[in-house]
Amino acid sequence: MSLLTDELDFEARRARFRRIAEAALRERHVQGLAGFGTLQEKRLHAVVKKYLCENEDYHEVGVRDTRYVADVRVGNDIYEVQTGDFYPLKAKIGYYLAETDCSVTVVHPLAAERAVAWINPESGTVTKPKKIGYHSRAEELLPELYPLLPYLNNPRLRFRLLMLSVEDFRLLNGWSADRKRGSRRYERIPVDLTDDLTFANPDDYRRFLPAELASPFRVAEFSKRTRLRGRDAYSAVRVLAALGVVRPAAPIGRAMAFEIAPRGSAQNA
Repeated sequence: MSLLTDELDFEARRARFRRIAEAALRERHVQGLAGFGTLQEKRLHAVVKKYLCENEDYHEVGVRDTRYVADVRVGNDIYEVQTGDFYPLKAKIGYYLAETDCSVTVVHPLAAERAVAWINPESGTVTKPKKIGYHSRAEELLPELYPLLPYLNNPRLRFRLLMLSVEDFRLLNGWSADRKRGSRRYERIPVDLTDDLTFANPDDYRRFLPAELASPFRVAEFSKRTRLRGRDAYSAVRVLAALGVVRPAAPIGRAMAFEIAPRGSAQNA
């Protein structure tokens, strides 16, 4: 058995993820309603950690004599699983890069496919999960990277997107007539892996440049092509500029503009 998924091709990775996710789902079914919500996001976190490295001896490993604990550490390779915003990781990542010689991979799971089941908090009944159209896209990684801007060009820092199929269990406790609007998510259960993308160098981020994006371009045009809105679009362009994938250009009218940098130039940015 491979210690890290890095050593496997995608089909083997997917099979491994499915096996681990199915085991977690069986555990929840055995626990019944008592198992709902007890771990909340921690269940997703635990599945991803085990997917990265099945040997739990390498989970939650302390880093030197500090308060920092790596989610997974194998030798000099550290993996941090972040299901939410990246800002809370800033100090930790800064320490790893400045005070150790470890390579750091931030692993970010996103719900590429979603099904929703509803829990009646009064009767305890649970509906069968039903697929819905709203889902996350890989482009959503870019604005999340903004808090880590100072570290993006460090060759020892990588980012990894796990695109997942998930089942969300939500409480029928919202304010609308059907009690769904304003409801609270009770638990997210990972079901399948649809993609596993690693960003190890600046040119890897070129996949986020829409083919039809003109150069130079305004942020508004980037927003339209990527469907990233408002502050997220500005943050995404700033991230690409910090990586050297795009660079400032002469303003277009009164709007600031950027141009796409030549491939390979990003490493020297």
